[in-house]
Amino acid sequence: MKLSHVVASLPLVGAAAAVGMSRYTPAPDVEPTFASYLKELYASAEDPSAETTFIDFFTPTGQLLVLGHVATGADAIVALKQQLLPAAGTKHWNHLPNATTVDSETAGQKTYQVLGVIETRFDGGNCSQAYYSSRFTVTKDAAGVVQLTPHTGSLVAYDDFVVDPPESPTHIPCGTI
Repeated sequence: MKLSHVVASLPLVGAAAAVGMSRYTPAPDVEPTFASYLKELYASAEDPSAETTFIDFFTPTGQLLVLGHVATGADAIVALKQQLLPAAGTKHWNHLPNATTVDSETAGQKTYQVLGVIETRFDGGNCSQAYYSSRFTVTKDAAGVVQLTPHTGSLVAYDDFVVDPPESPTHIPCGTI
């Protein structure tokens, strides 16, 4: 399957829609500030022309992973994002996160898992959706506090490890969640 046909949870739909947080449901061990971090990350991902505002979330060796495709570092992350969501702006994403939990935690990092729906709209009218599971690994400071300030280079990995169905457009019309 071509990567260009993959629906990714790379958080992205600038002009077409806003990140929908109405179904966001964090587990008790998820910091309240993760919601605003995630919303800002998705907004940057959903903007087809965003490069700096997206990659400035990542550490210098940060990774964007989408169904086994791995991009490491700023240039590779931008290239993968543009392959999935062309800068021409004819394809739009809207992330609708739901259940959010802590996947793992160490002294230096914390990994969150987010389940949700991503809507993909194409200019001309087609809108379909897919279900996703993503993991976000974020650094901690020396005191062990998770660094959840957007655009500060704290994102180690953004891993869209499930997108179902994996093609775009899908057979599931938008609004059927």
